[in-house]
Amino acid sequence: MKENNSSRVSFKKIAELSSLGLMLPSSIAVGLFIGYQLDKLLGTRPWLLVLFFCLGAASGFFSLIRGLKKYFDKDKDS
Repeated sequence: MKENNSSRVSFKKIAELSSLGLMLPSSIAVGLFIGYQLDKLLGTRPWLLVLFFCLGAASGFFSLIRGLKKYFDKDKDS
């Protein structure tokens, strides 16, 4: 029974880390999508695409850093 509980904890850690790994690319993808759609709508190609790419990348890095900090602080407490 003890072994099953430890494997459950390992899967939980893997899931948390994999979600952290997807934060940056998903934030960039959302920024690119929004920038592309706005450029197409407003005819400002490529300026809004570049702007929203940068905003998405910055948002992704901040989320990644915040998530890693939370993960390691929680891991330290356990």
